[in-house]
Amino acid sequence: MMRSRIKHFVLGGLAAYGLAFILFLTSAAIGVLPVQADMAPSQLEANVLGTVLRASVRRAAKRDNPPLVPNENLIDGAGLYLQMCSRCHGRFGESGVTYGDSFYPPAPHLTVTGVGLSDNEMFWVVKHGIRNTGMPAWGKLVSDEEIWQIVAFLTKFPSLPDSAKVELLSRAR
Repeated sequence: MMRSRIKHFVLGGLAAYGLAFILFLTSAAIGVLPVQADMAPSQLEANVLGTVLRASVRRAAKRDNPPLVPNENLIDGAGLYLQMCSRCHGRFGESGVTYGDSFYPPAPHLTVTGVGLSDNEMFWVVKHGIRNTGMPAWGKLVSDEEIWQIVAFLTKFPSLPDSAKVELLSRAR
């Protein structure tokens, strides 16, 4: 008797999850799920996609080993950042970046908030990009050495005093 109830409970749960999955796929197929970048996603979508993104980058980035980047390359990294990244991710002291804020998800303001990734993860993201976010794959346009210079700049930038940040960026122009 008890086994029968458990069996029906489990089968009912599986049927409910199956029905929910079928409804989701049907909604996706007929185009009722929102995809526009100027509307905030549901909390479920943000959580699921954020988790998938972080796990995928973490797993893939393990293969890239950062070289030692001399401090003088910070100027080169700053120049590359200003040239290639600042339009979306901001310059030093900018709190808002209209262009980068128009993406979904919005491009992080790297000179304000920092990166939040390991060096390997940052290198991987810059080199390979992130699908459906506006982050391009720079690996076909710049060398690995240049990407590591950008990574070194972004890694060291938050810990520099403001006067050094201003000096570094002025020398990079």
